[in-house]
Amino acid sequence: MAEFRELLAVVLGAALGLAMLLAPRAALRLSVFMGPNRRRRGDYGTDEAIPGWWAWLVRALGVACLGIAALIAYQTYA
Repeated sequence: MAEFRELLAVVLGAALGLAMLLAPRAALRLSVFMGPNRRRRGDYGTDEAIPGWWAWLVRALGVACLGIAALIAYQTYA
């Protein structure tokens, strides 16, 4: 059972890390960190722009997720 949990941790960590690297603004819009404007009110396309430094922060977290997933995979399957 432990091997299944470790494999699941690797797969989910890699998927989350890739999503954060490839689409940081979409990952940020889907997260809880967008503040009180999470509820969708108003017209389509009226969301304010996400600052560039937020996108770089999400990319850095994506690299950290990939690194942790790689570390778990290395320790488990090496």
